Amino acid sequence: MKLALLSDPSSVNGLQAIKLVLSAQQKAVAKVGYIASGPEPDRHYFRQTQVLYKNLGARLVCYLELETGFDEESLVELFSCDVIHLAGGDTFRFLKGLHHRRLIPRLREYARAGGALIGVSAGAMIMTPSIESAPLCGDSNDVGLDNLLALSLTPFHFMPHLPAGFTTPVDFIAYLHKRGVAFDDSLFEYLYLCQDTAAITVIDGKVDEIGEPLLWTRCIEV
Repeated sequence: MKLALLSDPSSVNGLQAIKLVLSAQQKAVAKVGYIASGPEPDRHYFRQTQVLYKNLGARLVCYLELETGFDEESLVELFSCDVIHLAGGDTFRFLKGLHHRRLIPRLREYARAGGALIGVSAGAMIMTPSIESAPLCGDSNDVGLDNLLALSLTPFHFMPHLPAGFTTPVDFIAYLHKRGVAFDDSLFEYLYLCQDTAAITVIDGKVDEIGEPLLWTRCIEV
């Protein structure tokens, strides 16, 4: 599998993670599809992302929306792409849309069959076992989503947008306790806390940290 998980695609390390995944696909000009986390009436973020991929020598050719703008033809085109970009946004709404369209098993099979996934923020969390980490970065379940299980393509959970100033996982967990943020302890068996300046790639089973994301495991105690 070829995966990139990042907080900010415009950061140096975010771009590096994207480049590594594009390179791993070994295409002269990789064809990229885009799944929006929610409706984009003006496609503002899609167009921004299109420019990003153009500057990296790839072509973002397909836009898929999961709600009222859903289009079956775009879905077919999406799965013909070399890379699928999972956009940032409302993590709970995004996962609810993917479950509604029954795309979780299809995306999982796509990745396992050689397709690459690049996830930004919410899109990155969706590549992990579940989105239980989403409340840690401020997301709230305003759509009443019951099933938080996600693609489970990584052995770890992921939290984007770790605020600057936290240098150890212990500091951040203490901060969560102070704010009264509730979370499931099992989440911390294997969790990456990722700053906007960091990223993670998983290429052919090898996990690489780009920048200095913080890793929390059971061996660390608050």
